[in-house]
Amino acid sequence: MISELEIQEISIVVVAQNHNPTILNPDFLKFNEIAPKDWELAAPPICVAPMAQVAFKNGVSIVAQFDKVIFAEAVLDKSAEDLRIAKIARKYIEILPHVNYSSVGINPKGHIVFAENNVQEYLVETFLTDGPWRDIGNSPIKASIKLAYTLDRCKCALTIDEAILQTPEKPAIPVLLFASNFHHDIAGATKKEKLADLFQTIDNWNDDFKMFKTIVSKIMLERKVI
Repeated sequence: MISELEIQEISIVVVAQNHNPTILNPDFLKFNEIAPKDWELAAPPICVAPMAQVAFKNGVSIVAQFDKVIFAEAVLDKSAEDLRIAKIARKYIEILPHVNYSSVGINPKGHIVFAENNVQEYLVETFLTDGPWRDIGNSPIKASIKLAYTLDRCKCALTIDEAILQTPEKPAIPVLLFASNFHHDIAGATKKEKLADLFQTIDNWNDDFKMFKTIVSKIMLERKVI
C-alpha cells in the first residue's frame, strides 16, 4: 500500500556573489523585521567562517555562505498559506539589495510511505528495463533516479531515492523520497531589473510547489498519492 505524498520541507536558495555570511544573527533578523521578535531559537546560532546559521523552533532556518543564502522551512502540517519562508527570503534581500544575486532555486522535498519494505523493488521495476545488468552481484540491484525537465519558466531537477523515515517513539519506515530543484536564472540588464525578477520568482514560489506535486503524481502513475 502506498500513502499520500507528504511534504517535508521547502527551501529557497539564492545564489549571490561576495555575500557576507557574518551579518547573519538573530539580532540582525529581528532588528530588520526579517523574523518576528517572538520567534524562539531552536539552538544557539552558528557563525564559523565561511558560514552562519540561525534556526528557529517553528522549523524556519537560514544559512548564509559567501556564495548563497539558504532559507528553509519544515512544512509538517502547514498549508501553503501558512508557510513564511518566501516572505523571509524577500525581506532579507530587500535589506541587502546591493549583493549581486544571480539565480534562485525553489526546492520542495517530500516522501511517500510504503507499508511494506518494497521501495527499492518499486524503483527498479518502475524505472529500469529488465536485462542482465539487473542480475550482477549477490543481492538485488538498488537504484537512485535523477530526472531533468526543461519547463517554460525554469529547469527542474528531481531525484527519486530510497530513504528511512525516523520519528520519535516510532519504528523506522521505508519511504520513497522526492527532492527537487526548480532553477531560475535572474534576468535583467540593471540591478533594479534583476531585483524585480528575483522578487517575482520568490513571490511565485507556489507555482513550483504545485508543479512538484504534479510531477510526482505523474511519476506515481496517478495512483491517488497526492
